Amino acid sequence: MRMMLIIFRETMASGIHELLKHHGVTAFTELHNVSGRGLTGPTVQFSLSAESNRLILAAVPEDIAHRLITGLTHFRDEHISQHGGHAVPLHAFILPCEQVI
Repeated sequence: MRMMLIIFRETMASGIHELLKHHGVTAFTELHNVSGRGLTGPTVQFSLSAESNRLILAAVPEDIAHRLITGLTHFRDEHISQHGGHAVPLHAFILPCEQVI
């Protein structure tokens, strides 16, 4: 089992949700209005702003985690090409995960 952490800009939410659904991920926790600072600068901390971030946590089997990373990589690459090669606010991490309760 792996824990996926996916951090992305609010404007990418529908595309990320489509990817999750495509890979059979139907259970996850989603946090809205997540603030931080990264390569693309600080996030706006106003609720429902297009410049705010979301974070998704999803416990998935290892094979699905790796397929999701491939899908997210393609998604990111498309956004980079649409934005003139500039970095886009999308990050994903895979952590070991063991359900204990």
